[in-house]
Amino acid sequence: MASLPEMIENFQEELICSICRDYLENPMSIECGHSFCHSCLLRCWQEASPSFSCPECRSIFQVRAFKANVGLGKLAAIAKKIRPHCLQYPGSHSKCETHQKVQKLFCEDDQSPICMSCSESNKHKAHILHCIDEAAEDFRENLQETVTDLWRKTKDVEQQMDDEKVKLALLEKDIKTQKETISSEFQKLHRFLDEEKNEYLSIVERQRRDNVKGLKKRIRELSLQNQELRKRIRESEEVCRKPDVDLLQDMKGVLKRNKSVIHKEVDMFPIKTIFRPITGILEMLLKFKVDITLNRDTADPGVIISEDLKSMRYGCAQAEVPNNIGRFSYFAQVLGTQSFISSRHYWVVEVPDNTGWCVGISNGPPTPEVFFVLMAIQGHIGGHLYAIGKQHLYSVPQVKYCKNYVSNLMVGIFLDYEKGEVSFYNVKERSLIFAFENTSFSRPFQPFFCLSKKVRTHDCSLMICP
Repeated sequence: MASLPEMIENFQEELICSICRDYLENPMSIECGHSFCHSCLLRCWQEASPSFSCPECRSIFQVRAFKANVGLGKLAAIAKKIRPHCLQYPGSHSKCETHQKVQKLFCEDDQSPICMSCSESNKHKAHILHCIDEAAEDFRENLQETVTDLWRKTKDVEQQMDDEKVKLALLEKDIKTQKETISSEFQKLHRFLDEEKNEYLSIVERQRRDNVKGLKKRIRELSLQNQELRKRIRESEEVCRKPDVDLLQDMKGVLKRNKSVIHKEVDMFPIKTIFRPITGILEMLLKFKVDITLNRDTADPGVIISEDLKSMRYGCAQAEVPNNIGRFSYFAQVLGTQSFISSRHYWVVEVPDNTGWCVGISNGPPTPEVFFVLMAIQGHIGGHLYAIGKQHLYSVPQVKYCKNYVSNLMVGIFLDYEKGEVSFYNVKERSLIFAFENTSFSRPFQPFFCLSKKVRTHDCSLMICP
């Protein structure tokens, strides 16, 4: 059976407000049966809307209803005056081991109970002493204040926890909405790209049909012309075998018919190509753009490189430069300073119109064993653009692409190391020139630049665009 002090403490605990952790003042009871200080309950329900919950059991109410509990208020007032520690049995104080007297005093300096004889000793003469009951009462009051503060802090922390849980739920909801929005937008983008792809393919197919139809028509006309020519040849050979008199009788007619066939021309069919740039390709590549500079140590002695290491031209004069192992000796070539062994990279080069050039990537000096380049070769009646690749040390360079040269060209170079792709773009027309695909990279690559040594004018410069 519990002692009287324990029973009183249990009685007092039942009269404590669970919000402020102090004795109930003007207590109000709500539907679930719990009671709280009037001011505490109003403070808790101040922002609660449209429903209200019990601060203790969390029961939900649709209407804010409570009533005064006068009897509970009286009990709380009585409990507040009771001091259960004062009801302890006489003799509950312990005795001093030295003097065998009841310890009725408390030494504040030593934080220990002492008897009257101890208080008169030299050890405690200068110390601050209190009656044990008074010291205990002061401590209880201080402790109760800290307990009240602890409960307030607990409520504050719990409120913060509830707030953070609400934030977490809102965050999850917001993230879900963002994901749905992103997925929806990309689905729209995919649909748009599919529609644009199908439109491009339709245009190309129409071009193919028109060009095939035109070329086949010309082939038929050329075939008829060929038959007519052979007919005229056979007729002429037969006439040549006739006797002289018979030969001369129809000489003018035969010659006239032959000349009419000879001078007849079948009209050329111009192959039609309608170019449309693909939306967003170059904009997408810009996020992979890197800053490329020329490496003087790999340049041919005749190459003149600008101070900012962004442009080069062939000047013929052999500058005095160190004989580095990384220097090219036979061509006006330069490597970029940067080296790539992973990821994706993009840079743009402005190339000259009046000399040959070559741009791309290689595996470095002294002689590139592996390279993928776009090369322009200028002739007397124009030039040609070639895409040339060499994948192994002992492999032969292969021309993968050949087309008439396009003037005023800016070349975009895109390297996707992991996918083994090197792509060349016509930046001004926003179109792909050629792409080396499905290769395998296993070594570092550097940007590669080359100019023909045949033209040495100042306007034959190759420039890396910013």
